[in-house]
Amino acid sequence: MAVEARMNFGSAFPVSLKLLLGADVLETAVAPAWDDIGKLAAIATIRTALNYFLERELKHSKTPG
Repeated sequence: MAVEARMNFGSAFPVSLKLLLGADVLETAVAPAWDDIGKLAAIATIRTALNYFLERELKHSKTPG
């Protein structure tokens, strides 16, 4: 049961990261300053890395063995 809940959470989490990144892009597009653009780049890099490793972990968990 706990593994199923973890898989469901793990599947929904990347979607939320993508939505949050989109919100940050829209916020920066409204009032772009170099400081905001730098923060957006850092946030995008961190969220992309988190998404990559989470999806890799989910694929590893789904394979039998």
